[in-house]
Amino acid sequence: MPLRSRLLHATLKWLVITLFLLSFWGWDRIDLFASEPARILLPPVWLGLSLYGAWSDTRTSGSGGKNEIRHHRRVFWRILPLLIAWFAYLPFADRHGIGVLLSSPVRWTGLAFFSCAMWLRIESIRAQGKQFSCAVAIQDGHKLATHGPYRWVRHPAYSGVIGMILGLSLTFANLIMAVVMTSIVWLWMESRIRDEERLLLGEFGDDFLDYCKKTRKLIPSIY
Repeated sequence: MPLRSRLLHATLKWLVITLFLLSFWGWDRIDLFASEPARILLPPVWLGLSLYGAWSDTRTSGSGGKNEIRHHRRVFWRILPLLIAWFAYLPFADRHGIGVLLSSPVRWTGLAFFSCAMWLRIESIRAQGKQFSCAVAIQDGHKLATHGPYRWVRHPAYSGVIGMILGLSLTFANLIMAVVMTSIVWLWMESRIRDEERLLLGEFGDDFLDYCKKTRKLIPSIY
């Protein structure tokens, strides 16, 4: 896909997400949405990172390649409604003061987490290149990625997803959702990691075992 088309696609996707977010906040008090600097900076930060991802050509495919554990597709479609509900609840709860912590430092921390996590996911996809897929699968011609963020953790794209969930929840100052949804998504990623590493071990054998000895799963030097 040409760069112009990628940039347009990323912008349109961002626009849909932003309109969804503001719709659940409420169009009658958009001025109130802008009252928190971290909150109003979220859309432009998201757009900037989306355009960077498009420029880097970090599109993801759903290819099952030559070997896929297909039940993870069903798991995704079961979790997706929960993620949509969570994303809609964040601005609604923030607007009406439901379970939110009135703290600007919490919101800034959340925006920083979100920004770093989204950047990490983009860089992880760049490192994998065209073999990156949303499926838990081994692609034709699959190569073991050990560069970029994969130098420090084996699943940085999943770290990015978890960090984005945590960051968005905190940007809207919702500590309860931060704990609940981050935990749910972390467990979801763990289930994918378990099966993904089984596939990688079968494909790369000792090379993957050696790589595992040098890296952590999700957090450098910790976990």
